[in-house]
Amino acid sequence: MDSLSSRWANPQKMAKSKEEIVQEFRVQSIQEAAIRVISRKGMAAATMQEIAEEAGVAKGTIYLYFRDREELVEKTFETAIGQLHGRLDAALDGEGPFAEKLRSLLTAQFTFFSENREFFRLYHSLRMTQGSATQQRRQKRTCQPQFKARVDRLAGMLKDAMDAGEVRVLDQSRLALFLIEGSIAIVLERLTEDSPPPESEDVELIVSTLLGGIAIPKPKRSSH
Repeated sequence: MDSLSSRWANPQKMAKSKEEIVQEFRVQSIQEAAIRVISRKGMAAATMQEIAEEAGVAKGTIYLYFRDREELVEKTFETAIGQLHGRLDAALDGEGPFAEKLRSLLTAQFTFFSENREFFRLYHSLRMTQGSATQQRRQKRTCQPQFKARVDRLAGMLKDAMDAGEVRVLDQSRLALFLIEGSIAIVLERLTEDSPPPESEDVELIVSTLLGGIAIPKPKRSSH
């Protein structure tokens, strides 16, 4: 029996139950409330009671889905990063020349972090100062597969550009790693700045550097 027939044979696999839909809505509402409260008050001052009030649920409801505040913050971060990857995938799936797709990819990345700037700024600050060995192991487990998938997808886009003669042939996996790490470094810098430059400026910095290099072309000597 093929997968389509299996889904028809078992309706429970076709659609989520009402309980599952309600649970997903509550979890999403709680996580969105956590981002807003943490952005306003800071990571240390945000309490579960305030997050519950912001989400419009009882405090006990949060504990049905999250063990404690630390798990809520970690799961909220993971969900937000999943949303970011959705935007990046949409940019990678777009049409157009390599330079245009690269701009779209970087714009999606910088715009997302700008929209959620306070949450990620505080989250990054917390991880830098209080990251325990357990937290680091958890983050490594959840982030490494996503990071590898991101490198592979960008490497695929670079290979397509190389095959099309848009960029010169290089090790696409290492180039993808270089590009991702470079853009992450700028994102982290933007999170620490009181007044970061417009996203478009940092996008053009990366695109122009990658496509044009940083060396000033030397004038050609006349043969006469």
